[in-house]
Amino acid sequence: MAAKKKQTGESSSSEATVWTNVSKNPVILGDGSTVGAGEHTTPEQAEFAEGSLWEEHGVLVSGAPIVANDNSELIQMLGVEIDVLRGQLANSDSEKGALQVEIEEMKKQIPPKE
Repeated sequence: MAAKKKQTGESSSSEATVWTNVSKNPVILGDGSTVGAGEHTTPEQAEFAEGSLWEEHGVLVSGAPIVANDNSELIQMLGVEIDVLRGQLANSDSEKGALQVEIEEMKKQIPPKE
């Protein structure tokens, strides 16, 4: 019975522990497995993260990163801004073409040098 409790306690604590790789490079753990940039450890990998060189240097941090809900709104706002900028770019191209035509017409009005 005591062994059963110990096993249950160990599995729940290892499942609850999550480490996140905050670097731009993958991390190789003591068991040879890797944690990609921005990824989380699996419960099996978590035991190799605690007290590792990666933890000491702040590459693996305890817990999962919290993503704010505002990101979806920001993405939508940026999408709208991109559409506006594309429209402005299209307008500037057509305005440029019209100005080039006008310049060519004005050049024709300049009398040639003698």
